Amino acid sequence: MAEQKKAPLLKKEEDYVKALEGFINSETDQVALLLDYDGTLAPLTEELSVMPKDTEINIKKLAANEKIFMCVFSGRELEAIKNHLKFPNVTYAGNHGLEVEYPSGKKFKIEMPEELLEKHNKLVEELKEKVVCSGAWVEDKKISVTYHYKGVNDKLKAKLVETAKGLIQGHGFQLIETPYALEGKPRVNWDKGEGAKMILEKHFNADWAKNLKIIYCGDDTTDEDAMKMLHGIGKTFRVSELPTLKTYANYQIKTVEEVGWLLKAIQANYEKKKKN
Repeated sequence: MAEQKKAPLLKKEEDYVKALEGFINSETDQVALLLDYDGTLAPLTEELSVMPKDTEINIKKLAANEKIFMCVFSGRELEAIKNHLKFPNVTYAGNHGLEVEYPSGKKFKIEMPEELLEKHNKLVEELKEKVVCSGAWVEDKKISVTYHYKGVNDKLKAKLVETAKGLIQGHGFQLIETPYALEGKPRVNWDKGEGAKMILEKHFNADWAKNLKIIYCGDDTTDEDAMKMLHGIGKTFRVSELPTLKTYANYQIKTVEEVGWLLKAIQANYEKKKKN
């Protein structure tokens, strides 16, 4: 049974090479590379931000590799993340995988109940109205919502956090507390784990877990659902600076910049074969 625990922190480029050692045979293995965007490939900001240059270079190389199926997840809407990146050969999953578009142009979308969407919109509206100030902001993920308060001074923080907690729970959403953020999730059977499973099943059929080498990397509590689902199947990486982090992931990565080292280590498998 999977359980959250402290994962080894990868500190140097060599650590990433060792973490993947023997996992990918670049000549025979089909790899599914599942990547969160905000806070993983690029810094988390109110608007979509740009990736570090090294990350972008390796993403382009990996996306062009026919042995790699790449899917980029975002809590934002599908069109927003797709139009921001504009990379061919990439599957885009918006709203935690509720809406997906494959490189072929094939799309699927799961409709959430109208009542739930109305509750969500009211919650977002109230959070913006009552607790957005002094650097605090609301990340609207369309089915879930995150209230960010990093940087708010201590005097104001306690009151804002208490008010935000009351609003999230008052609207019937599940409250998840993380360092510097509160997550409000709807009480429905949908998460990034379900999204990842559906995307892989639709592309690779029901026996996907037997036929793929899967790598998942994300920074959010919402990514933990995917990491739990992939426990014992793939290699998973959680991006967090928290020294006491407990996670379903196999490894912890400290910063967005260091995610570039993971991508470089994956790409190195293919570069090595070219030289030989």
